[in-house]
Amino acid sequence: MQKVIVIGGGVIGLSSAYYLTKLGYSVTVFDKGDFGEACSKGNQGWICPALHEPVPAPGLMTESFRMLLQKDSPLYIKPSALPQLSSWVSQFMKYCNERDFIAGETALLTLSQSTLKLFDSLQSEGLDFELYKNGILFAFLNPENLRYKIKRLENGASVHGHESPVALSATEVKELEPSLSHKVIGGILLSKQYHIRPESFSKALTKWLVASGANLQPHTEVIDLERRDHEIIAINTKAERIEADHFLLANGAWSGTLAKRIGYTLPLTAGKGYSITTTNPKVNIRRPIYLGDVKAGITPFNNAVRIGGTMELSGINTKLDKKRVQGIRSSITSYLNNSFTGDMEEEWTGMRPMTPDGLPVLGRIPNYKNLFVSTGHGMVGVAMAPATGKIMADLIHFGHTEFAIQPFEPNRFAI
Repeated sequence: MQKVIVIGGGVIGLSSAYYLTKLGYSVTVFDKGDFGEACSKGNQGWICPALHEPVPAPGLMTESFRMLLQKDSPLYIKPSALPQLSSWVSQFMKYCNERDFIAGETALLTLSQSTLKLFDSLQSEGLDFELYKNGILFAFLNPENLRYKIKRLENGASVHGHESPVALSATEVKELEPSLSHKVIGGILLSKQYHIRPESFSKALTKWLVASGANLQPHTEVIDLERRDHEIIAINTKAERIEADHFLLANGAWSGTLAKRIGYTLPLTAGKGYSITTTNPKVNIRRPIYLGDVKAGITPFNNAVRIGGTMELSGINTKLDKKRVQGIRSSITSYLNNSFTGDMEEEWTGMRPMTPDGLPVLGRIPNYKNLFVSTGHGMVGVAMAPATGKIMADLIHFGHTEFAIQPFEPNRFAI
């Protein structure tokens, strides 16, 4: 039985381990912390493939650059971090144009066409996690923002076969979600989209892997890769050296550090997200709501509601900025009738791995026969985890995949 070492125990690494185990590999997964406790944990959990688009957008770094340095901006670049981020930001700026945005959006929308079916399959195969099929509602205060989003969603439906959006009046929005305020002027409904509670998904994958004989190693950091010619032969932790036949880098924003040790430059930074999860909330939310004017979201779970949003570029760190958390609280007040309170609150921040072009990196690392990488998913890691896991298992086992992954090839960053 061939051995695979997966470095990283978030939803990407765990999903890859799942599909590799099903193909008959002996899989060991390492994580420097607990499984599913990093950027996966406080995610909104939206399985909404119709929404997928790259972060670098036309005009983002020219018309709005001053806004990006303001703490209440949905995309915030911390001024003190600019020197260390300068190389990444300069590359990011090159992709903030219409041509690259459309190409990136097309790549993501194409890859995400199987997303909903894959989550159905995982649940039918016995994974027990919170999965809801209530659709997603978009609420707007500004009619121009509403018109723009409808146009984008209609394009995704006509060109890529995603669900067609249904425009709603203010009255219709209120009928669906009575907790929304009178300030909401209209909305959009995508009734066939899903959402999950990410923590329950990570736990389900972990439980299945343990039951299936995979070797899970939490709190064990991989500090080096040992190579011989064009192959990796072993990994090193602080305590031991372990050999395997294949290796997968899936440790999020930290993937670039290990890649650099074997001569591959992976331009990654952390796009920090924030969320607040309230148990037994006083506000009653029936389905995920995207607050279109402030780019924040509200997501209901079993006996809990989570609000979240923002993208902060401040380098690789897990510091929770209270002002950013307060910014999320403030951003939702105009949309709700009641205050966002409940029995207990958990504030969270996590580092989404970000590439300059806003697309994940999926495939075999250049010049290595048996070293693969899967990272850079940004805000769509949870939604894309099953597709990504299947892709990486296909590549390791068959050497190819049915998915269209050319836009995500690791060699696009090769120097």
